[in-house]
Amino acid sequence: MEKDKILEKSRKENENQDEMERTITIEGESFSLAFTLMAGLAIVAYNHFHNLSSDSVMIMFWTSCVSSRLYRLTKRKNASDLVTMIISFVILVFYVVKYFTQG
Repeated sequence: MEKDKILEKSRKENENQDEMERTITIEGESFSLAFTLMAGLAIVAYNHFHNLSSDSVMIMFWTSCVSSRLYRLTKRKNASDLVTMIISFVILVFYVVKYFTQG
């Protein structure tokens, strides 16, 4: 009986650890994305003031938006995710076409 209690306690501890690891992963990715967004905004601002194109930065930003919504759509199947994914995809295509046609 003591063995069963120890195993049950171990399972509970590991279950909490798994949840903690997931939380840390999600928070770490969010933290990383926030810094990436700030760097992107700084590059776009610099390019704007120096009359340079920011199409490549915009492509990366909209690719991130499309992929995020696509992932959420596969998990939740929510209509709002579909709509925002389509809008993001259209904007992404616009910047990709603009980038490759302007050379």
